[in-house]
Amino acid sequence: MNNSYALLFGAPVDTIPTAKSTGAFKLLNILSDGQAHSRESLGESMRSPLQSLRGDRFQYWLIHSVKQDASKTTLLQLDPRHLSGDSEQDAAARLERRRQLKKDSHKQAMQEQQRLPKALAELLKAEKDYLKNLEAANDPTQECYK
Repeated sequence: MNNSYALLFGAPVDTIPTAKSTGAFKLLNILSDGQAHSRESLGESMRSPLQSLRGDRFQYWLIHSVKQDASKTTLLQLDPRHLSGDSEQDAAARLERRRQLKKDSHKQAMQEQQRLPKALAELLKAEKDYLKNLEAANDPTQECYK
């Protein structure tokens, strides 16, 4: 059995993109060989398809990003548990990815929360400067009305 069939037998049907024209389908098809692929070799931008596969839309495919030490190249590789044909191993990989995603989401939310006071202060200053400029533009004693 080749890896494409292993994906079908080990993964829930709704986790596999169906439209052959979508980037997510193309990327999953490429990664289903189990090999590591450089982002450059994948051609078009794979950011959106990668996010779709890794996120809740397709139920958390665990796709490893590995930076090569000697270069700036990043390799993408599908976790082998997705290719095992074993639904329990596939589910374990999905749980791992979901946990990673939720940890990253939590970290980002905490960072944004910490930035909130600074963002509010900057917004209030911008509003004040904007209103000050409007008042000056509408003041008949200003140079433009003479």
